[in-house]
Amino acid sequence: VDDGLRAGLLEHDALREVSLYRRASDSVLERYPGLDGRRLVYETVRRMVNHVVSDLIETSGEKIGAAGVESIDAVRAHGEALIGLSEATAAEHIELKQFLRKNLYRHYRVVRMTAKSQHLLTSLFDAFMSDIRLMPDDHRDNAKRMEAQDGDAGRARAVADYVAGMTDRFAISEHARLFEIEVHT
Repeated sequence: VDDGLRAGLLEHDALREVSLYRRASDSVLERYPGLDGRRLVYETVRRMVNHVVSDLIETSGEKIGAAGVESIDAVRAHGEALIGLSEATAAEHIELKQFLRKNLYRHYRVVRMTAKSQHLLTSLFDAFMSDIRLMPDDHRDNAKRMEAQDGDAGRARAVADYVAGMTDRFAISEHARLFEIEVHT
């Protein structure tokens, strides 16, 4: 929610259609009349998270108490989930997820960024799988070791671990180092 608002992909007024957001926002504005912008969003999201977490703790405590479980084995043997939200909060959570899926996750800018990220990561993975000499020495040595143990699957695991450990910024710069040609005159 916070990221979507900050990026301009979501609107405060549209989010007020979602009961969880509306209730939290109303609570913030009641306590801090006239608050707007980033501070309103921060306080609203903070209250939403607090409500969901508090509900999870309270509801789970009630379920555990009602089940009478007193050991981890009793928890495992119990036929139902003991950790969960109340029906009301679960419904609000689903409403929020549906709103975000429709209005944020399927937004063309998010879809484009996802496609770019997938292309970048796939390109890095394929390049390192094709030639592990492109990786730093310690990661290359690990890939060789894992390939000796488990064949191609071991090599793939080592390459995947290396790529997964990259920050966004490092992955982008690594992609540029591997695939962009610089001409200096």
